[in-house]
Amino acid sequence: MFEILPYNKELDQRLDRFVNRESVNGTFLQTRQFLNYHPEDRFKDASFAIHKSGIITAYFPGTVTADGEFISHQGSTFGGPVISKDFYTASRLQEILKFADEYFAKNFRRVRLKLTPAVFSQESPALVEYLLEHLGYERHTELSAVTTIVSAPDGTFADPFDLCEGAKRRQVKAYEKYKAEHKDIIYRPIEAEELGPFYEFLKISKAKYNVKPVHSIEEIKDLASVRIADNIWLRGIFGKDETGRENLIAGAMFFVFPETKAVHYQYIAPDPSFDAFNPTVAVLTSIMREAATKGFKNVSWGISTEDGGKYLNETLFKFKEGLGGKASLNTYYTKNF
Repeated sequence: MFEILPYNKELDQRLDRFVNRESVNGTFLQTRQFLNYHPEDRFKDASFAIHKSGIITAYFPGTVTADGEFISHQGSTFGGPVISKDFYTASRLQEILKFADEYFAKNFRRVRLKLTPAVFSQESPALVEYLLEHLGYERHTELSAVTTIVSAPDGTFADPFDLCEGAKRRQVKAYEKYKAEHKDIIYRPIEAEELGPFYEFLKISKAKYNVKPVHSIEEIKDLASVRIADNIWLRGIFGKDETGRENLIAGAMFFVFPETKAVHYQYIAPDPSFDAFNPTVAVLTSIMREAATKGFKNVSWGISTEDGGKYLNETLFKFKEGLGGKASLNTYYTKNF
């Protein structure tokens, strides 16, 4: 018999062990270690697990809005359901999702489930998608882009430069020429004490689109230094001034998914006054090269759509295509009760 296990803080370690070790599609973005960085008053948590004989079979990290909508999870790129490896079969998963659907119907006005995309999942999400559709959930898609950097069946990797389109290749060559002429140009991690310039450039970059960074500088420090230090890359290209001081030219933040050998773009922060080469392309291709040398398979560039996938930002998607990105879908499912 399945039972609902409502979330409370005493379950944090148990749930994180389930997400990290026992599930087919859990990532650090669904762990309490990550989700709990949000202030307690930012969202109203409505997470729950489904267990059977004391064993967690599925976990639904989520929040509830003021008008009664369950969203998995407002504080994460995607939420759930997160499914146990031992229960990821058609018959077992069908039972689990039917049970969850009955719980949703009794407790919420509407449900929005943001599934783990295939590039970050150890198993295809196809089974979850099929069963949700046949439970009456409506499928929605957002267009993402992924650059695959595996070049051969034996696991060898191509130089990501070779995957880029012409304009981006010329920009990379301009960067490499400048670097050869100026020996003080380096690519390296951004340290915690260097986040000030990074965040200022990030705010300027976001302001072009009338938006602000999702994370505060304090939250980025917390994530990078404490909560998910192994799952975040802060990388930058630096140049030295006449005093020998290193100054940030462009920085980027990526999430790292070792289990599926994928990295995911989160932020770009170029110095808007720098024009000797394209700093955005320089830092992104440098990160692609680092990922390739470390054995990663995919670089995810995130969605290029707006308003839940209704509108395509063609300019943004074209930029990602220039970096070797190919179309990929993120799916979410909704149902009204």
